[in-house]
Amino acid sequence: MAGVRWAVSPRLLKQMSSVVTPCRFLPELRRRFYRNVTVAGTGNCYEVNLDHRKLKTPLGNVMQVPNYGLALAVAHEWASMKDKIHASRMHLTGLSNTVIDNPNRLNKWDIVNKILEYLDTDTLLYRDDGPDDLIQMQVRDWDPVLAWFNTKFETNLKTCEGIFGADIPMQAREVIRRYLLSYDMWAVSGFLYGVEALKSVILTVAAAECKISSEEAVALSRLETKFQTSRWGAVEWAHDLDKYDLQARFSAALLFIQFNTWQATIREKAKP
Repeated sequence: MAGVRWAVSPRLLKQMSSVVTPCRFLPELRRRFYRNVTVAGTGNCYEVNLDHRKLKTPLGNVMQVPNYGLALAVAHEWASMKDKIHASRMHLTGLSNTVIDNPNRLNKWDIVNKILEYLDTDTLLYRDDGPDDLIQMQVRDWDPVLAWFNTKFETNLKTCEGIFGADIPMQAREVIRRYLLSYDMWAVSGFLYGVEALKSVILTVAAAECKISSEEAVALSRLETKFQTSRWGAVEWAHDLDKYDLQARFSAALLFIQFNTWQATIREKAKP
């Protein structure tokens, strides 16, 4: 309506000006407070030192890891920090903290049960209704890994469609349970970290058994994303960042498993 003026009362203006826009405050990153990172220990107990301070977990426990390789890897994570400490980038440190502190008071059986929960909706078993091109990609890329898994464990896991999970026979579940329980608490925690990253027990086991590489496992877990971006395009930076973050987390899980399963024996050669 022409000529009509809208008036706002001073009281309403005051109320509007007093509204505070919500902000999200993130904790300030700690500055690097140490110069040198070293490893000390022997046998089955190694510690990481920041200058002359022992590295501790969030609950105040001294970080003591069971093998030298893992201790070196954790030390490398701390040494690679420049001006500020990015805890979210230190996956091996975080995994070690979780095992040592065990905030949820889980035993190895509990962790294996959590891993097996992902089997019903495993990435390689769950096939959504999609375009024929996507289905062909899944058959071509996923089925060989699934066939290897069935052969290794003498199971017959089959794919499923729709909103319901796969029907996992109890015998197959118990075979996989025994396999996971054969590892120690540290390695099983690495399996859980990898399974949570890829949402796939099959891909994690295949990578841990060196059937596929870490890069291949991540690529197979992102098969549908790859298909969609090839059709509709990728969101600038977002998809690449997601890929590299997933690659870093899963690679850390594999390293954690390998560090805690690899053993070496040194024998001194007898003198003639």
